[in-house]
Amino acid sequence: MTTPHNLPAELTSFVGRERQLAELRRLLRKSRLITLTGPGGAGKTRLALRLVSGVLDRFPGGAWFVELGPLTDPSFVDRAVAAACGVRETRERPLVEALLERLGGPRSLLIFDGAEHLIEASLSLGERLLRGSRTLTVLVTSREPLGISGELIWRTPPFSVPGDSTTSGVDLLQSEAGRLFVDRARLANPGFTLEPDDHAELAEICARLDGLPLAIELAASLVGAMTIREIRLQLRDRYHLLTGGGRNAVARARTLKHTIDWSYELLSADEQALFSRLAVFAGGFDLEAAQAVAAKDGADVVTTLMRLVDKSLVVAESRPRSRTRYRMLDTIREYAADRLAPSVSSVVRGAHASHFLGVALQAHPELVRGNQAMWLDRIEEETPNLRLALAWLERESPEQVMELSGYLARYWYVRGKLTEGLEWLDRALAGRVENPAARLPLLQTRARLRRHHGDYEGSRRDAEETVELSRRLGNDRHLSAALTTLGNLNAAEARWDEAQRFFTEALTYQENLNDPALLAGPLNNLALVESAQGDQESATLRIERAVAVSETHPDRILRASVRESAGRIARRRGDRTAARAHYLQALALSSEFDDVLTIADVLDGMCLLALADRDPTRTLVLAAASGRQRSASESTKAHWDQIEVQAAVERARATLSQAAASAAWRRGTAMSLRQAAEYASGATPERRSNGGPGLTQREMQVASLIAEGLTNTEIAGRLRMAERTADAHVEHIRNKLGLHTRSQIAVWAHDRQVTA
Repeated sequence: MTTPHNLPAELTSFVGRERQLAELRRLLRKSRLITLTGPGGAGKTRLALRLVSGVLDRFPGGAWFVELGPLTDPSFVDRAVAAACGVRETRERPLVEALLERLGGPRSLLIFDGAEHLIEASLSLGERLLRGSRTLTVLVTSREPLGISGELIWRTPPFSVPGDSTTSGVDLLQSEAGRLFVDRARLANPGFTLEPDDHAELAEICARLDGLPLAIELAASLVGAMTIREIRLQLRDRYHLLTGGGRNAVARARTLKHTIDWSYELLSADEQALFSRLAVFAGGFDLEAAQAVAAKDGADVVTTLMRLVDKSLVVAESRPRSRTRYRMLDTIREYAADRLAPSVSSVVRGAHASHFLGVALQAHPELVRGNQAMWLDRIEEETPNLRLALAWLERESPEQVMELSGYLARYWYVRGKLTEGLEWLDRALAGRVENPAARLPLLQTRARLRRHHGDYEGSRRDAEETVELSRRLGNDRHLSAALTTLGNLNAAEARWDEAQRFFTEALTYQENLNDPALLAGPLNNLALVESAQGDQESATLRIERAVAVSETHPDRILRASVRESAGRIARRRGDRTAARAHYLQALALSSEFDDVLTIADVLDGMCLLALADRDPTRTLVLAAASGRQRSASESTKAHWDQIEVQAAVERARATLSQAAASAAWRRGTAMSLRQAAEYASGATPERRSNGGPGLTQREMQVASLIAEGLTNTEIAGRLRMAERTADAHVEHIRNKLGLHTRSQIAVWAHDRQVTA
C-alpha cells in the first residue's frame, strides 16, 4: 500500500548526511516529537524531507508537509495544516477536531517547516494534536525549539569541511561541503572540472562558509562567472557576494544576508544587543567572558545567552570536567559585527582586551606549577581572543601590551610558537614605555626565543642588553636568566670555556635568590658543558643533583628538560638503560603539555639510542619526526648537536636500501607530535588498542564499528545484540572516555587503530 503524502519532489541531488539520517531514523522510532534546530541555511528542511521520504512505509496514515515560512498570521497555522492534510473547514465543528479525526487512525506524520516565527501558534496546535492522537508523530524544522514537554531537540550540524592539509581532490570530496560545492558548480557550469590548483582554494571556501549548505550552494552558483580563486578572494564581503538563490526560494533564503536578517529580526531588543556584542570574540568564549564584555545596565547575560543558543545563533559546546564553550559560526559572527554600533564597539573591545589580560595574568604564575597543562590548554584555546587583545592594547596601551606579552611568553616557548611570539615581542618592545624595568622580561624572553629560532646574533644583543639593564636595576633574577642565555649561545657553538663562565656566574646569582628550586637550570647547563667536554663523571654527579632539585619544584616543564639532559649524559657515558629511562620520563612529562622543543630533543636522543641498538629504520623515523617538529615550530638545534644526529642519519641510511630508508623517513615526517611521542615511547598500535581507559573488549568492538560509520542499529545487527544493549555500550564508552559525540568516539578509535 502506498503512503499518501504531499512531499515536494527533490530538484537537485541530495548530498551527505548519511550518519545524521541513520540516527534520525532511529530516533523517529522512539519519539513522537522531534525538532530539527539550526541556524538559517543549515539545511534543516532538506534533511527533514529526505528523512521522511525514506521512512514513508512507517506512516500508512500519511505524511504531510506544512510550509509555515510564508505565513505571517499565527491564526492561519491550523488552516495551513488542514490544507496540507486535505481537511476542509466547516461551520459544524472546530478545525482541530477535524484534524484529529483525520490524523487519529493509522500512524501519520506532520512536518512543521520553518516554525521559528510562529512558535506560540505551532506549540499550541502541536501539543493539542499530539495529546489528541496517539498515532501521530510531529517533525519540526525551526531555528529554536517549540518548548513542548517530551520534545526531542536535534541540532542540525553544518556539513563536514575539508581538513587544513587537504591536497587532493579525493580528500576534498570526502567532505560533505566539498561534494556539495562540486555538485552545484556543475549545475551552474556543466563543463566545470576541479583542477589541482583549485583544491586548497575550495577547501578554504568551505571552511570560511562554516559548512553551511545554503552559503556553499550560493558560492557554487558563481562558478559560471568566476574562478574558484576569485570566489575565495571575494569572500571578504560574503554578504555582498552571495546573493543568488532560485526565484522559487522563500524570500528570506534567496541570499545569505536575508537568511540571517530573518533570524535577527525575530530577536528581542536585549537579544539583539547581546548578539552584536558577542561578535567581538574570536574562536569562542565562556560564560565569564560573555558577562565581562556584554553586561550593561544590569542585563541578564546568562538568560539572554541561553535564548541565543536556543535560536541557533550561538553554539554551546559542553566539555567533560570543563567550562561550557560558546561560539558563533564565522558567517553569523561577521553579520553580528556589522550590527555593532561604532560607539559601542570601542567600549566592548576595551572590555574584551581587559578581560583577556586578566586571564593571562591568572595563567602566568600557574605555568610554573603543577597544573601547567590545563593552563597551557586554556591559553591555546583563547589564542584568537588573546591576539585580538594584543592588537587592541598595542593601539590603546603600550604598557599593557608589554604586560600581556610577558604573560604569554612561556606559552609561546613551550608550544613552539616561536615566530608568533617573536612578532608580538618585537611590536611590544617597539612601543614607547617610560619604565625600563617593564622591558626586562620581554628582552630576556626574546633573547631565548631568538636563540631557539636560530637568530644567535639577535639573541646575543637582547641578552647583553638584559644583563646591562639588570645590573643597573639590581634585578638578579633577570640577570641570571640573561647570563644563562649567553652561556647557551656559546655552548651552541662549542665555545665551552665561555659557556661555563656564564653558567657559573648565573649559578652564583641563582644561589643568592635563596630559592633552591631555581638551581636546577644552572646545574643542568653546567652538567651538559662538562659532558660535552668529556668529563662524564663530574657531569653525572651534577645532573643527579639537578634532577633531585627539579623534583622538589612543581614546574613539570623544568623537570622534563632536566630529565632529557640526564638521558643525554647517560647515553654519552654508554649507559643506554639509564639513558632510555631518563628519556622516557622526559617524554611522559613533556607530552602532558605538548612541549614541542623538549619532545624534539628526546626524539633526537632516542634516535641515537636506536642507532646504538642497531635499528636503522627506527633511527631514521625518529630523526625525521624530530625534524618535522622543529620545522613546524621554526626552531633550530645547536650546531654541535646537529652534527651528531646527522652522522647517525647517514650511518642508518648506509645500512638500508634506498627504498627502505626513504620509507622510514616519510613515515617519521608524516607523524604528528603525539604520534611521534607514542612511537618513541614504544606504544605500538596493538598496545594502544588494548589500553583504553577501562573499556571492555565488547566496548572496544563497538568503538571500532562507530569509527566505521555504523549506527547503533547496525552495530547491534553486526554484533548480534539488542539495540538497547548497543545504546548502553555507546553510553558507557562516552562516560569512560569523557566524550560527547559519536564523531569524537570515531576519532578516538581511529587514532588508536582500534579493531573489532
